[in-house]
Amino acid sequence: MAKMDKKEIRRRDIIAAAQAVAARDGAEGATLRAIAAEAGMAANAVLYYFGSHSEIVAAAVSASSDRFLEKLAEALEPDMSATARLAAVISAGTTAGLDDDVSRILYEYWPHMLRDAQQRGIQEELTRSQERVYRDIIDAGTHSGEFSPLLDPAKIARTLVAQEDGLVMDVLAGSASSESVLDLMGSLAAALLGINAETLCGLIGARAGK
Repeated sequence: MAKMDKKEIRRRDIIAAAQAVAARDGAEGATLRAIAAEAGMAANAVLYYFGSHSEIVAAAVSASSDRFLEKLAEALEPDMSATARLAAVISAGTTAGLDDDVSRILYEYWPHMLRDAQQRGIQEELTRSQERVYRDIIDAGTHSGEFSPLLDPAKIARTLVAQEDGLVMDVLAGSASSESVLDLMGSLAAALLGINAETLCGLIGARAGK
């Protein structure tokens, strides 16, 4: 593995600082000055490594998005059945990032996509990637005979991602528990894919309890 140069190491430190400030103080609190202070640098020094505050924010959100997708991938194993894979992704997608603030950072910046094209692009790519994960599982389960989709698989994948995104917001806000959200996601997926809800929810619960 190639060794990172000092500039790249410093850039990563600044990204980590931006993530830490956003998780602690929110997107509005993650100013250039606050990020620089977190990184132990002067604000003008930070701009040597990034061209602007918005570039730092984009890098921090992209890094958080990448980490979220890594957590989904880490939940899957090659020998899993489609149903087990579905349970793993639902569990990971609903709880991934809650332990290290990845989800909180993504949600802090989500409203920015309404007026920031760069942020919109990052969030849209994350959504497409999440949908691809679900779509691959649905296709595999349909092929194996485990699933009997009630809708077009692409629509089911989009529905599950949208529902997951909204429910994780409830967990972050403290208005819902992870357990209730996981049960709802499992019940919805089971209904849409024609599988036994008790079986799927049991697999999800077992993973969440690990």
